[in-house]
Amino acid sequence: MTTPVARSAVARAITAAPIASLAFVGILALTAVAVRGGLLGNDMLRLWEGAATAADGEVPFGRVVAAYPTLPFLTTTLVAWLFPGGAPAPALVAAALFAAIAAVCFLAFRKAGHSLAAAIAFTVLIAFHPALLRAVIAGPGDMFLAAFLLMLSLTLYDLRLRSGTSEVMHVGLALMALAFSHPVGAAFAFATAPFLAFALRPTLIANSAFNVVVALVFPTLFAIGAFSYVSWVFPGAGWTFFAAPAESLSVWAVALARMFGDALFDFPVLDACLAMTLALLVGAPLVPAVLLLVRRRRPLVNPAAVIVAAAIAATGLSVTSGFFGDPAAIVVTAPMLSAAMLSRVPLMHEHVALAIVLLLVGWFGGLASVALVDPITLNRLHLAWQHGDGGRAAALAAGGAASADDGVLVDIDNAPAFLLGRGTAPGILGPQSEAFTLAMLFRRIETPFVAVPDPQSAAGANDRLDRAFPTLFRDGPAGYRLIYQNNTWRIFEKLKAVTSHKD
Repeated sequence: MTTPVARSAVARAITAAPIASLAFVGILALTAVAVRGGLLGNDMLRLWEGAATAADGEVPFGRVVAAYPTLPFLTTTLVAWLFPGGAPAPALVAAALFAAIAAVCFLAFRKAGHSLAAAIAFTVLIAFHPALLRAVIAGPGDMFLAAFLLMLSLTLYDLRLRSGTSEVMHVGLALMALAFSHPVGAAFAFATAPFLAFALRPTLIANSAFNVVVALVFPTLFAIGAFSYVSWVFPGAGWTFFAAPAESLSVWAVALARMFGDALFDFPVLDACLAMTLALLVGAPLVPAVLLLVRRRRPLVNPAAVIVAAAIAATGLSVTSGFFGDPAAIVVTAPMLSAAMLSRVPLMHEHVALAIVLLLVGWFGGLASVALVDPITLNRLHLAWQHGDGGRAAALAAGGAASADDGVLVDIDNAPAFLLGRGTAPGILGPQSEAFTLAMLFRRIETPFVAVPDPQSAAGANDRLDRAFPTLFRDGPAGYRLIYQNNTWRIFEKLKAVTSHKD
């Protein structure tokens, strides 16, 4: 026999189902457009390649359990295993998280007492904010970051209001999940810790602020210790599934410097923090407006102030340390914090029209905020609009040409779009395979097929096969013939393995 609480929860879930379904379908269509336009980021492609390879059993167990970021990789691998045959696992995971965020926001707005029309308007403007759309295109890592930033924002308000055991546990879980969702999420979790005392009730601060803060961060510290031990037992080199943090940070810093010209300050960290501050202001004008309205009510001010301070501090920590990659993903804080304030600040019932206007302004400001802190995505969009991403398109075409070939030696970590074009991982002999290792060790190729990009191209600059065999692209291995080529890639087939092949 169901209780009234259970029946109410089911009724709310049914109410949110249409919102979640429409969000899921709509964002999948948007992702399909992004795939065709070559707008997917390198992290998304690497995750796609790594998860597909792991799901087909081509990755050693140690690399699977020690892969980082843990949540997006394991989730995407599970989806790739459940839906084989080239299913777009990262896109499915990102779309599911997008739908979940839309449903949670809608339910939170309704629970806060907003009308159905207001809740729908709020949900649409939050869910389709440019910063959240950027996160969907970036992949599951950015979407997990967005989801747990929303969770942290909501639970900090609850913690300031009640500071009970459940609220402390929820904040601790949100911080731990952030740390294992995205490299920048780890920076955000570390940056949040010094500000947690301001989110506590004054009575707890007076009695045992330090003990409560330790309780909040303990799950994160324990999980990091456990993960470090597992990584030590099973060396995984999990970073290979995503761009190296130092590399992504350097590329981002160069793009940011080109956009701004001469730096405003002599320190890159100050430039980055200023850019993120401006991005949050223009992407979420609702936040400063609400803080101004409730400036005398600290329980409504402190949680938002903690999130903003942590976002800026995480940006500085990423740039200063170089351990967490570029901080562009933090821009998703703008819509997530706006959603939390709409559902947790009671005063918003009296200013629904103002909230909608501010969210509209924030939507257009979100375009500027994404351009401000993520010039790489802006540049990729411009190239796709003007000329298309030729290098990625060539890798997709080469992968499609090799879709029926079994035993293709290729540096798939350097060109994950090749696997995306091929559609499936079985038959690929990448850097994790024994054949690739032996080829690099003995400088001899014995596989049925080998695919290699032009060493003069962007894809070939870091290709390990090109480096190990300088004449491979031009002449091919001895005893092989050329069976496919485009403006960047060539595929060779071993002569003794030839039976029939369509040229």
